[in-house]
Amino acid sequence: MTIISLKKQFMQFFNANILQKTAKRTGFIQRNRSILPEILIPSLISALSKGNCHAIADLHRQFNGMCLTENDNVAYKPFHNQLRKEAFPHFMQQLVQLAITQFARQQCALLPKKLSCFDDILLQDGSSFHVHKALADIYPSRFKRNPAAIECHMTMSLRTFNPTAMTITADTASERAYLPKPFKMKNKLLLADAGYPDFEFFADVEHHNGFYIVRGAKSLNPRVVEAKNGKGRILPKLAGMKLKDITRRTNRAEILDLKVHRGKQEFRVVRRWFAEEKRFCIWLTNLPTEAYTADDIMAIYRCRWQVELLFKELKSHTNWQRFATAQKAIVDGLVWASLLAVIIRRSTALQIMVSGK
Repeated sequence: MTIISLKKQFMQFFNANILQKTAKRTGFIQRNRSILPEILIPSLISALSKGNCHAIADLHRQFNGMCLTENDNVAYKPFHNQLRKEAFPHFMQQLVQLAITQFARQQCALLPKKLSCFDDILLQDGSSFHVHKALADIYPSRFKRNPAAIECHMTMSLRTFNPTAMTITADTASERAYLPKPFKMKNKLLLADAGYPDFEFFADVEHHNGFYIVRGAKSLNPRVVEAKNGKGRILPKLAGMKLKDITRRTNRAEILDLKVHRGKQEFRVVRRWFAEEKRFCIWLTNLPTEAYTADDIMAIYRCRWQVELLFKELKSHTNWQRFATAQKAIVDGLVWASLLAVIIRRSTALQIMVSGK
């Protein structure tokens, strides 16, 4: 990737004709007026990438600052009215999909040997943030202290370091409903946290030749079929026991690599004892023991931290929590605009890093 080809990508994405057609197709604009998409979109990305954007007024100032002449400047009210259109989030969502196709999928990070055999490694997570209390009926929160909150469900690719899918829901929505579709998981590895265990989903993923490593919940209590310690030595006394019955008193191994049975389903569990915290950590997987040790499973799962870093970037650097507006369209639209800014920033940085090697 050269600076010239990167410039070409920018010119294609920010092409006035493409942006206007997308805006008209989504209903964001009917005809060209003062607030043109080819000025609005770069101004939103620029404002949301500074780290000091706290209000709609900051977006408005950035827009006017990017206008060619003062005659092109727009007053605050028409600018606000444009953003509050129901079509605004749909327009921004379409641009996010376009950016994923044009930027994110054009790059591919080198992965360790143990992961290079997969077509992709998908990181799944959700993150919530509080919105204006007037939106409580639309976006109810799980907590009474803050009555309104949004949950963003995201799937991120470890190969591109960018999102492949995102959905905005109320904070009360189930996380499991937004997992990748099992039929799309062929030769892909999913990493997800403890909020996502769904054994029917795991069976479907395996049926479609996909793989998973998911953090296990404390309530998990399958029956052990076969047990090994972290070094691969078989522990015959643990066979037939329930997982919760294997305590520090019954077995002192720090790491257990188990084949377990739950109902009609058989899968693999890796369990580790953290002495300082005095607790067990559990991972569920269908990766074969012949190719992936218990240490491999734990090391691979740590890659899921990348999606948490992406959420941290969205929340802090783009300041998407600080817009105190009761307009649903503006809230949704700015979440998508923030994601668009992150995709472009990350893709640009990764491509420059690759070209500099």
